[in-house]
Parts: sequence; structure tokens; C-alpha cells
Amino acid sequence: MQKGFHSETVDSQTVFRAVLDAMANPGKIMEMPIEIDSPKGIAPAAGAVLMTLLDFETPLWSNLEHDSDGIQWLRFHTGAPFTRAKKNAAFALCTDYDQLGDPEDFDLGTIESPQESTTLIVHTRGIDERATLRLSGPGIQTHTHLKLTGVPHKFFQQRAKLFDTYPLGVDMIFVCDTIFVAIPRTTRLEVL
Repeated sequence: MQKGFHSETVDSQTVFRAVLDAMANPGKIMEMPIEIDSPKGIAPAAGAVLMTLLDFETPLWSNLEHDSDGIQWLRFHTGAPFTRAKKNAAFALCTDYDQLGDPEDFDLGTIESPQESTTLIVHTRGIDERATLRLSGPGIQTHTHLKLTGVPHKFFQQRAKLFDTYPLGVDMIFVCDTIFVAIPRTTRLEVL
């Protein structure tokens, strides 16, 4: 089994702070502050985020097969159970954005417990500040632009409709190799 973090305590705390910073600053493109040797098929940024956030009480959905090296690596290091139902997932790893579907396929939480919604971690082919999406809301001074190469516009159009259901919704982290960007449910998203 491939090694996880080099120093579990220090690395997980470092990644957790980086994820909090990304969530507080939607659209801010960030470099993963630690190195991790994730299995083939899982971007290092996705591996680091999941190694930090998953545990034995947080079911994981993925388009990867249950017996794939990547899922077995995550389960070995975190103890997270695997679920085949998107609605049952606390976290979702999508390495093939064509299988992402509609954000409403995932758990949006409830009015009483919005924190129980799914957090999506999605692989992209590239992340940059060109204008295909416009983000606004808490943590953004006026607005910011973002391009997430490969993720279908239809997915973002569906996510944009969820904004009015706040506090329900999904928080999203998009990754490409070692970079990542967050779009929490509080962010208004417009497809340009």
C-alpha cells in the first residue's frame, strides 16, 4: 500500500488550514501546501483533501471502482466506508466529470442539518482565471472569474439554480494535479 501523509498530524493540519482558506476565499486558486504520492487516477490535491477530511464516519462515493487502487488507498488510510449511492455520501470524488451528473443527485442536507450535505471533490483538466464562470458572494470583494476545463457547463447551470435553496446545497472543491479551488454553497455562480 502506498504511503499517505509523510507526517499525518502536521500534514493533515496544514491541508485543513488550506481547505479552510479556499472555502473562505471562493475562486482563489491555491497550490496544495504539502506533497503527497497519491495513487494513479487520484490527483495529489484530491488525495490530500480526502486524506484530511475522511474518517470512518464519512461515507465516500466515487466514480472509481470500489476495488480500485485509489479507493483502497483512501479506505486503508482513512477508514472511510464506500457507498454506491450519491445521496448517502458525505464526500464524493469524481475523477471523470462526465459521470458527475446533477448536483441534486447528492445529499443537499436539510434545513435542520445543512452541514450533512455532500462535499464534492472534482478533477478538472485545468483551472485558471479566464471568464467562463463568474463568482460572487461572501469572501469575494465584488466578483471573480474562473475556468474549470472539462467540467460541463450544464453542471454549473444546475448548481447555479441551487443557490436559492441556501442553506441547502453542496460545497465543491475542484482539483487539477496539485492546485485546487473551492466553490462553497454560499457562492453565487453564473455561467458566462
